[in-house]
Amino acid sequence: MTTALITRLTPREQQVLHEIGLGLTNREIGFRLGIAEKTVKNTVTVVLAKLGLRRRAQAAAYIAVAEATGGRVSMLVG
Repeated sequence: MTTALITRLTPREQQVLHEIGLGLTNREIGFRLGIAEKTVKNTVTVVLAKLGLRRRAQAAAYIAVAEATGGRVSMLVG
């Protein structure tokens, strides 16, 4: 998996992914981005699907590695 997958995300999806990487809850993300918690939940679902991930923790790890390595990501999925 590479950051090419991240570029498939919309700007809002990328923002939500970044906030997940910070360990924020849906409520906290919604507050920071000025969107409803339900919108965040739906966006998280879409992000996970687009990245081929099953869990929020995987998304957090994915973005943390991507940001730490300048986009060179090779991770387990499943």
